[in-house]
Amino acid sequence: MALLFAICVTSSAQGAGGLTGVYSNKGGSLAIVEGSNETLVHLSGSFPQGSSVGTCDCAFAVQKKTDAAWTLSESGAEGSWTLRVNPKQFVLESGPTPQCCGAGYPGKDTFARSTVKPLGICKVKASKAAFHASDEANTQRKAFVVSGDAVEAYLDPVEPDFLAARFQGPQKATAGLLKREDLDCSAEGPPTASKAPVAADKLKPFAGTWVELTRQGKGFVVLKPCSAATRTFTIKPASGEVEVQLGQESTTLKVTSVEPGKGAGAWVLGLTSSDGKPEALQWKTADAAKGTVSVTSPDLFSQSHDYVRQEKKSVFPSKQETGCDEYER
Repeated sequence: MALLFAICVTSSAQGAGGLTGVYSNKGGSLAIVEGSNETLVHLSGSFPQGSSVGTCDCAFAVQKKTDAAWTLSESGAEGSWTLRVNPKQFVLESGPTPQCCGAGYPGKDTFARSTVKPLGICKVKASKAAFHASDEANTQRKAFVVSGDAVEAYLDPVEPDFLAARFQGPQKATAGLLKREDLDCSAEGPPTASKAPVAADKLKPFAGTWVELTRQGKGFVVLKPCSAATRTFTIKPASGEVEVQLGQESTTLKVTSVEPGKGAGAWVLGLTSSDGKPEALQWKTADAAKGTVSVTSPDLFSQSHDYVRQEKKSVFPSKQETGCDEYER
């Protein structure tokens, strides 16, 4: 399935690439890929939806762009969005019926500009890779890159057929969509980025196994699903790794950075998968006495947020999911 991104004319007051990067908040990310010819934008995130979690996966066409605000139209939908470009943050405001988001979307997302992370670095492995437009047919353009060229690219977690990318030439930057199969992104990330695990002493406050909590009424329970294990994650300071049990499968990542977040008990843990894909884990201590935390990230923890230390899970009632006999049939 082709990946849709926004196309807009770069403001003469904004240099190509000036806002390029991935900006994050507790619920998701805003990716901007700027070139001299066009700019590509993508919103991916989650938000509370009653007792569940809603998601956004949005593509926009920029109808008007100034230094202070961009007017965005959602493909195939009525109404417009506004992206306010403030000195310290982006404020994204939706139209009346944001079809690219689930029901109950609050209509507003804020991304601090200080959270910006660089795009990944991919090498062109095809002999020639043409840029494609962001239209429905992904029309091939005249611009292209060749084998060995390094491009900056946004790797969407859904692994689309096309990636938003930019190539910095001698005089201008070209932005557009490149076929994922034409790129080698195994070394994703800036060339100088360290992928080594962080020191054990920095991880000690987070060490141990954390068990997922499920909200029930005004409180939480430790829920045992019918056909899967309760989700957990284990942070291991000695190896600098975090093992995430997803219920029916598990994955192990390196913890490559630990930075203070906003407010007391808030941290941002940089995770890196075995294939080099980065993910920012937003961590917030919810109740230190009960040993509970709230975590979120664009992928692994996008729909699972509340956890308790394994040794303190007895504080919460344990409950088996109902209907298991019927499920097993």
